[in-house]
Amino acid sequence: MKYDFFTINFFPVIGIFFMFVFLWKNSHLEKRIKKMFYSLTLLVIIEDVIYNLELALSTIECSRYLITFVTALGYTLRPMLLYVFIRIILRDKQKLPKLLLVSPIVICAIFSFSAFFTDITYYYDDNLVFHRGILGWTPHLIMLVYLTLMIIFSFTGKGQKLVFERILIIEIVLTLLIATFAESLFGSYVVLRIATTAVLIFYYMFFQSQIYQKEIIQKQKAQIEMTQRFSIQMVSALAGTVDAKDSYTQGHSRRVATYSKEIAVRLGEDEEFCNRIYYIGMLHDIGKIGIPDSILRKDGRLTKDEYDLMKTHPQIGEEVLKNVSEMPTLYYGARWHHERYDGKGYPDGLKGKEIPLEARIVAVADVYDAMTSTRCYRGSLTQEEARQEMIRSKGTQLDPVITDVMISMIDDDKAFVMKEK
Repeated sequence: MKYDFFTINFFPVIGIFFMFVFLWKNSHLEKRIKKMFYSLTLLVIIEDVIYNLELALSTIECSRYLITFVTALGYTLRPMLLYVFIRIILRDKQKLPKLLLVSPIVICAIFSFSAFFTDITYYYDDNLVFHRGILGWTPHLIMLVYLTLMIIFSFTGKGQKLVFERILIIEIVLTLLIATFAESLFGSYVVLRIATTAVLIFYYMFFQSQIYQKEIIQKQKAQIEMTQRFSIQMVSALAGTVDAKDSYTQGHSRRVATYSKEIAVRLGEDEEFCNRIYYIGMLHDIGKIGIPDSILRKDGRLTKDEYDLMKTHPQIGEEVLKNVSEMPTLYYGARWHHERYDGKGYPDGLKGKEIPLEARIVAVADVYDAMTSTRCYRGSLTQEEARQEMIRSKGTQLDPVITDVMISMIDDDKAFVMKEK
């Protein structure tokens, strides 16, 4: 066969080029997956180089053993390429029967290199013309084994596959089969097979990238959900330590967080704000960890000094939470939930809209839960009594708009679940 470098390498080079483009554009792939794609690309390059060398040697005077060695390398490399391809198709999830997959490579190598000792597989005559022996179809049969395994593993492997993916796999297998047998039947040798392999691998890799991308998104989503669950559990545990200091406030933080989130929803705030206000509500009393139990659990009224000490818990709460960089507003509820809408609250005497929205929401939820919960110094109020108290507090202690939302929540609570049980 005449050696024509441009004709032989045109399509393989295009395929290899696009495989590198694929790897460059799909940086989201996991390292192990990218490693397999790089291995596949490298094998295609090496095979193309070997085939060029084989054809070049056949056009010049060289050792018959040298060209036999190069041809044997080419035959051995082809099943290795398909082995990597199968692992990519399975997305490296299924435990592969390695002995079954590696054995054809070993058998192909034995038959290929047997040309040094016998003519039963193939041989080159003195004019370096290629001849096939009686077992010359062995490398092709081994290719057929791999292509069959590709279909079997694709349809029986773990994980669901799209119908289009299965059709694409069959298309790849059939094309490679035609290309492989065309090598012998039509004298086109490896050119057609290399070209179709390179282009189809490029095409399939792009298709696979969409699958990998979806898998990565799903993994990230699962990781985010796990992180959120962990965050809620940690915040709940932290808030629980505060509630546990006072037997009269068990569950207070959780109820305030729940009411605060519902208020935010009814105010039309976005999902991010609603989730954030829940955390803020859970931790609004975190500063009480710095208040002595003797004060928190005291029956009856506090002395002036005790009350002044109790009033420091907003500052303590801020100190605990202000360095949480992932949620810089987390301390708002802890710092300002005792501010009043008329400016007569503490610790900073903020007034009206000067008070952050998060703190105004938590303040309303906190007041309602305090009134409907039993305390050491009084019993709980009924919902109707709490409702009337909140109406009286509109515009003075509490934000009027947020208070109206809370009142609507009370009115909607026909089952009386918004009360300490």
